[in-house]
Amino acid sequence: MPSSFTFFHHDQPVEIKSKMSSAPLSDYLKSNCPSLDAKYSPTAYLFNGHLQTGYSAYYKVTSPHVNFERELLTLKDGAQISLDWTVDEKHTVDDTMTPVLVVLHGLTGGSHESYIHGVLEKIVQAPYHYRAVVMHGRGCGQTEITTPHTVNGANTDDLRETLIYIQKKLAPGTPLVGIGFSLGSNILVKYLGEEKENTPLKAAISVANPFDFLACENYLDATYFRRTIYSGTMANNLKRIFTRHLTMMMKHPDLILDEVMSSNTLRSYDKACTRKVYGYTTVNNYYRDCSSNRVIEHVRVPLVCINAMDDPVAWSGGIPWDEIKINPYVLLATTDYGGHLGWFESLMSPSRWIDQRIAEIIAALFKVSRKIKKKNDDDDDSFSMLYTYFIVRRLPTSLRKRPLLLIVQQTIVGCDGQGRIAIIILYHTRIDSLVIAFFAAC
Repeated sequence: MPSSFTFFHHDQPVEIKSKMSSAPLSDYLKSNCPSLDAKYSPTAYLFNGHLQTGYSAYYKVTSPHVNFERELLTLKDGAQISLDWTVDEKHTVDDTMTPVLVVLHGLTGGSHESYIHGVLEKIVQAPYHYRAVVMHGRGCGQTEITTPHTVNGANTDDLRETLIYIQKKLAPGTPLVGIGFSLGSNILVKYLGEEKENTPLKAAISVANPFDFLACENYLDATYFRRTIYSGTMANNLKRIFTRHLTMMMKHPDLILDEVMSSNTLRSYDKACTRKVYGYTTVNNYYRDCSSNRVIEHVRVPLVCINAMDDPVAWSGGIPWDEIKINPYVLLATTDYGGHLGWFESLMSPSRWIDQRIAEIIAALFKVSRKIKKKNDDDDDSFSMLYTYFIVRRLPTSLRKRPLLLIVQQTIVGCDGQGRIAIIILYHTRIDSLVIAFFAAC
């Protein structure tokens, strides 16, 4: 039952510019990622989403080529999280010149996860030699908490603050691309939708994103099997985090220990703990606030979303098809099989088929120019230039004989006081702090 990627996107995807070429997002990725056309054949005895997902939880393989140096970061509210930077002989933690991949893990996960090691193993070695930093959520990665707050799927402020810190730490213009897995992918996409074009990330990848938390949670609750196996397991993982930080968490006045520890599903845990800690009136309101499907249409950097259609956790029914379709910056790549963070292939020693595809997508996105031109941008610039020039030409001669500067949108028209007019069209990139000016003397 081999399958390959099915791509879903806007009818006119955003035009991607790199040093060597320019093409619509979908074509750009296909031409720069040779393995995207490869067929995926699941491991014979992992023939459905449940088996792939179960094996993913069992699979603990890490790479000797992926090593980290930890940095603790104190946030504005006094909370503490950890950042794990990849280091090797080629790159030390203080190396500020190499492109950096910002990684967000899944629920209660961390830099130790096999799905993170599988991707990083490929990008930190030849031919790429990129760097990565794994941002841990509150209470994750064996990091002590300093406030009574742990995992929150709706919180994008920690990512926002962390990216500002990373930007300041690195050399100006260092390329940043984001990737999130499961819960981390939802936080990443939600952040991008909130920030629009104001993010320091030049592009991003979302892997196994649930998108619609309320729909996915209702799907898990609908059968005894899913409620017990998936929802129950996630609740137990969250309770382990809670127990590890019990002393600090019980400083929160609204928490009742028996209620938290007796929860046996994700919904009952979030009702007893997460909802109260973060001030939501109902657990459904918390799930609505978490969901990145509400803002994905506002993303304004290239975003590649990867989902398996048989994923029993990030249910395909939660995918925001319409919102993806209307956003030229987003491309959805789906496979028929793969489960949740699975995509295992081979019989004797299964490994993740998806890792090589993700590595190639990362490399392609690092090559993207920060200035992304949508279709008709050139027409808009020409109109702006001519319109502004027309305004200046219509000014009284007495005004044009004085130094004058007129700004309309991204066009500046100046008079030098001698009757000469110069037109400047400005393109600027916030992350690189670069300004490229094209002059046309008239």
